Amino acid sequence: MRAYAESARLPELFGRALRERREEGGRSLRSVAEAAGISPTHLSEVERGVKELSLARLGGLAAALGISVGELFLDVAIALGAAPPRARRPLGFAPDPRDELDWAVGRLADADLRALAAFGSFLATQRKGDTAP
Repeated sequence: MRAYAESARLPELFGRALRERREEGGRSLRSVAEAAGISPTHLSEVERGVKELSLARLGGLAAALGISVGELFLDVAIALGAAPPRARRPLGFAPDPRDELDWAVGRLADADLRALAAFGSFLATQRKGDTAP
């Protein structure tokens, strides 16, 4: 049932991701719609989650926004909790690994987190070429 509930939210989540990206870029609804070859009314309905997009139209909108379709899918994955949140940075700048670590730690059970910490400590004590257990 969870997968069905998540899939029912996809139009809303893609719409929200598109709107946020458009607004971050300071673009109007009309300018993005025209660049993507759709009407502003249709884009407005998509952004509100009222209408669904074909993959081809999704690709056109991503191109009109100057981003990849993968970035939109990542925005949706983050909204669904399947990917770590990240700060958007200019192209070429790596995200802060502390954000990803914080996200991962928040999803681990205490016992798993302790095991991971112990393994990290073990690795930190090892020297290159050392074969001691």
